[in-house]
Amino acid sequence: MSTDAKPEPFEVHYDGLRDEQGLIPAFGPVRLDDQGHIIMSREEQRARAEAAVRMLKVIEQRPDDDPPGTEEEFMRNYDENHPHRPQFQGYY
Repeated sequence: MSTDAKPEPFEVHYDGLRDEQGLIPAFGPVRLDDQGHIIMSREEQRARAEAAVRMLKVIEQRPDDDPPGTEEEFMRNYDENHPHRPQFQGYY
């Protein structure tokens, strides 16, 4: 965090994702100073981290109902579109 830029109050909205605690906060893009450094208070860091953990727990509980072959198709298509740096060769 830059020492000359003060964090402003951060905005929270809700996308409808919920867990046992209720709606999970969603955040917009982080604010940057003129040099491109993130401007974020400790309170915002904590709130974003807690929301991320809650969101990952909810996602983990969702059923994996993708059709068979979806992951392989994704990996193959990704590599075809990134021939200079394929990421998934050998996995499909």
